[in-house]
Amino acid sequence: MDVNMGCPKPFSVHGGMGAALLKNPDKIKAILTALVKNVSVPVTCKIRILPDLNATLELVKMIESTGVAAIGVHGRYQSQGSSEAAHYHIIKAISQVVKIPLIAK
Repeated sequence: MDVNMGCPKPFSVHGGMGAALLKNPDKIKAILTALVKNVSVPVTCKIRILPDLNATLELVKMIESTGVAAIGVHGRYQSQGSSEAAHYHIIKAISQVVKIPLIAK
């Protein structure tokens, strides 16, 4: 089960879904912890990077602590579209702090 916490589309963000969740790490932790505990399939999570590298690294470490099987990282900020270059140096930094599989886009 993949939880998309990176969708930047206005309908998602204005509804408190997708990338809007990136501003609420406690809610991310609660959602992922509950899913991992209560479903019988692996749970993964997709995010976008945050404007601050340290905040991004703290976020992925927290996500990993929930027990998810993998983290997908769309290596762009919420304001960036898919056609813009990804920030591969940030993806590399993330790969150095998590032990679970990292799926980068």
